[in-house]
Amino acid sequence: MTGVPAGFADGIDADSGGSVTSVSAGAGLTGGSITASGTLSVDTTLIQSRISNNCPLGQYLRQVNADGTVVCTADANSGGTVTSIATGAGLTGGPISASGSIAIAAGGVGLAQINTNEVQARVSSSCPLATYLRGINPDGSALCSDLPGVTTITTVDNPANQVGQGTDIAIGLDGLPVISYFDEVAESLKVAKCANSACTAATVTAVSASIFPFAVRTSIAVGQDGLPMISYVDGAGGLNVARCVTPACTGAATILGIDATATAGSSSEIAIGTDGLPVISYLDEAGGGFLKVANCTDAACSGAATISTVDDPANAVGFDTAIAIGADGFPVISYLDGTAATLKVAKCANSACTGVATVTTVDDPANAVGAFSSIAISSDGRPVISYYDFTAKALKVASCGNPQCTGAAPITTVDDPPTGVGEYSSIAIGSDGLPVISYYAEVSESLRVAKCANAQCTGTATISVIDDPSAVVGLWTAIAIGSDGLPIISYTDISSGTLKVAKCGNRTCQ
Repeated sequence: MTGVPAGFADGIDADSGGSVTSVSAGAGLTGGSITASGTLSVDTTLIQSRISNNCPLGQYLRQVNADGTVVCTADANSGGTVTSIATGAGLTGGPISASGSIAIAAGGVGLAQINTNEVQARVSSSCPLATYLRGINPDGSALCSDLPGVTTITTVDNPANQVGQGTDIAIGLDGLPVISYFDEVAESLKVAKCANSACTAATVTAVSASIFPFAVRTSIAVGQDGLPMISYVDGAGGLNVARCVTPACTGAATILGIDATATAGSSSEIAIGTDGLPVISYLDEAGGGFLKVANCTDAACSGAATISTVDDPANAVGFDTAIAIGADGFPVISYLDGTAATLKVAKCANSACTGVATVTTVDDPANAVGAFSSIAISSDGRPVISYYDFTAKALKVASCGNPQCTGAAPITTVDDPPTGVGEYSSIAIGSDGLPVISYYAEVSESLRVAKCANAQCTGTATISVIDDPSAVVGLWTAIAIGSDGLPIISYTDISSGTLKVAKCGNRTCQ
């Protein structure tokens, strides 16, 4: 017999000596107890069987059974139809049809895309001269306020003679003021060139020794070459221009006769056109009073000027004339109709003021109005005019409704105390675009300034007393805006016979 295990050779089972008689199923197992033969298995109530299947598309796994099978449930369908995402303005990364990332594009966020209540917009402006930055508005614009300052008053010319009458002021190309005026005793025309923006020092020059004894105004403008030019009435009553040979008007000025045949009376004003040619409005009293304009044919006014009669009705007109150059390059002129006692404006048809001008009566109330007129062009291109109401003894402002000053113009009484204010008015447009007016207050014999609240000077203006000593001051005022954005005013101290200058410490002259 072969293949018989050891221990069976003798026909008797070999005893291994083991003592196990029973096997029980412990924790995690099942199948015991086993005393003879049997099978132990993992207890699937305690140990998870291997997962043996999965869920088909459109279903999700909700439960795994003990035996490893799964329970599936259909997906909830939202009904969405999105198949692709494109990126619009300000974004990048699209289109996405499967997966991807969308981001803000470089430069993709502007003011229109942000909530300025939550995000500060980029600072988009700055403060003008004579102001300081007080804050930033949500839209990025600057919040500005006037710099606090003190008005400086200087006596510029104080000889033994009576000086300062008929004063006018302009700003040179060097940013420094230059002032024309009369020496009443010597009957001469003088010019003071300021050494600084406040005119606390100046060079004074006698320009001409022949002036009309009853003249009350000079007018000064600075040419495109930087040389001052002054219109005035000479001893014979004719219209002259003095052209300085230096920016300071030192040296012998060139005296030019513009209209010797006219009796130019007391009123003329000069401006420099956009073409660089001087243009002068003036009163011709020879025919009873009419408004004329002289346009120089060269920048030096050395040739014969083109003379035009702008307004010659039956009335006597052309008194207290003032001229400015409109945004279109054409002159616009304010003046008094002496017969009707009304304020009139003439808008020239071209830069030389030849041809037919558009003449409009701007203010014609029951009161007598229109004296001491002064004109400037506002930031919106419309003329704005300061003048005196004789009857009410008040300062008024007319804001033209269009650049031609046709149609109705808003009329505002700017200062009207119980007694007179508003003579010798002069108007300029401030660095903030708002008109500012210097004038004489008869009620207190002082110099005042009115700062308008808007471009039309409607509403309540800010009124400031600039110089109010015991003397009589503030006649023949003239105002300009300095290169620093602050108003500067030349005027006469009648009591002492001196020329004075007030440099405002802020834009409102307070």
